[in-house]
Amino acid sequence: MPHRPDSETLPGWDLDADLVAAVAAGAPARVRVLRCASPQVVVGRGGRAGVEVDLAAAGAAGVPVLRRPGGGCAVLLDRGNLVVSLVAPMAGIGGVTSAFRAATAWVVDGLAGCGVAGVAGDGVSDLVLDDRKVGGSCIQRTRGLVYYSTTLLFDPDLDLMERLLPHPPREPGYRRGRPHRAFLGRIGLPPDGDPGAFARRLERMLETTLPRL
Repeated sequence: MPHRPDSETLPGWDLDADLVAAVAAGAPARVRVLRCASPQVVVGRGGRAGVEVDLAAAGAAGVPVLRRPGGGCAVLLDRGNLVVSLVAPMAGIGGVTSAFRAATAWVVDGLAGCGVAGVAGDGVSDLVLDDRKVGGSCIQRTRGLVYYSTTLLFDPDLDLMERLLPHPPREPGYRRGRPHRAFLGRIGLPPDGDPGAFARRLERMLETTLPRL
């Protein structure tokens, strides 16, 4: 019997399907910043769930494993994460690299405007603070629009991550083989520590500074 690839068996991660549909129908750019509601593992478009995820451990923990439209290795999303999403009109089908760079700079500047200084892009798609990853991004380009999503870590569940995600099959050079706990950092929230309030503030900031794609 032919092998069935993971992409045929994983449900789709559709957090931003409404934004994509709106822009595809002619709406202007859409921005959203949300706190993750519950743990879920999200595998990249071409990723191999059986390699990047301990599927037995995920099943035992009741954590769903989904597939996103953008690329990259598997990630764990949990309530210690914020997801920043941008869907914008973009003529044609090219320009992925320049769009990725512009979107990364847009998020970095937005964070700085909200009091989170020192974040920078590194690797292909990471956001880094003090040599530790505090965000991971992916991008999907289809005719007429671009969809960019990044995850910001403010209080990640590293215990759960270590149970569900083996060391990734590929890594950026700056990771230097470090395990999850030594590699991942976190952004500092404002003194009140309210993730929801920070998400709303960041969303407002990003809406007023949309990148030129």
